[in-house]
Amino acid sequence: MADRLTQLQICLDQMMEQFCATLNYIDKNHDFEASEAGEDKMTDPHATIASKEDFDNTIDELSTDLILKTRQITKLIDSLPGVDVSADEQMHRIEALQNQLVKMEDKKMEATKQKEELLRKVDSMIVDFTVGIANARKSETLAENEVNVTGQSDM
Repeated sequence: MADRLTQLQICLDQMMEQFCATLNYIDKNHDFEASEAGEDKMTDPHATIASKEDFDNTIDELSTDLILKTRQITKLIDSLPGVDVSADEQMHRIEALQNQLVKMEDKKMEATKQKEELLRKVDSMIVDFTVGIANARKSETLAENEVNVTGQSDM
């Protein structure tokens, strides 16, 4: 998962897209209203005007989405470090995290050394095992050759 600042940036981008979509919907689907009493209602033959009920329902839905996104952004902002925390407290927290990081790095180095040592031991055991097998096969071959040589010389 992304860090909180990245999440906040993503939410802000999404909110801007919601604003644009809302304004675009209003622009494309609104009904014309007279600006003054007694003025004729304007019309546009190319406009797609939504019914009053559909328009109001869609505006309510778009408004709710914007409100939810605003709450999500507010929650992310409240969770950011530094809100209600002094600079000294933040510096102490950073130092503690750096110390933790150093300790973890030391553990990682120790584990890497152990891994390398175990690999050397396993490699050594594999070499010893294969040398043992090779010597055993060599001994068997020599013994078979001696049997064959002594068996042939008796004939």
